[in-house]
Amino acid sequence: MKELNFETGLVEMAVNGGRTVRFNPADVGFMDTLFTLLGKIEAIETEVEKKRAKTDDLAKRFDYARSSDKRMREAVDSVFGEGFCEEVFPGIRLTALADGLTVLENFIFAIMDEMDESVRDNLAKRNDRIAKYTAKYRGRKNVVPLE
Repeated sequence: MKELNFETGLVEMAVNGGRTVRFNPADVGFMDTLFTLLGKIEAIETEVEKKRAKTDDLAKRFDYARSSDKRMREAVDSVFGEGFCEEVFPGIRLTALADGLTVLENFIFAIMDEMDESVRDNLAKRNDRIAKYTAKYRGRKNVVPLE
């Protein structure tokens, strides 16, 4: 049987020595998924901030933080697979600060940087590849036009 193989752009990346993620860094749909995830995280943070503002009870504030971290982990796991957060962020709250951003922001922005670079590289290659195939098939008389 013949097999048709072509490039899909899928790459695998190990995340901090833990789980491997697989995605196409030039896929706008995946970027949409990341922005949707960030929107969910922001909504959780906003909700928790409103609750924290209403109480001075430190125990309640810690309860809110635990609850929001659990919800954020569920949102991240829904994108990257069950157990992802436990493997990649073991014992660390997603909102813990590291180098000026939260741990989760560092992760998401690292992916976005990879995506930005991949899109730039792919766009640079695109015109030459289209020109190559256009030249290859231009003038062929046996080509059946698509209707």
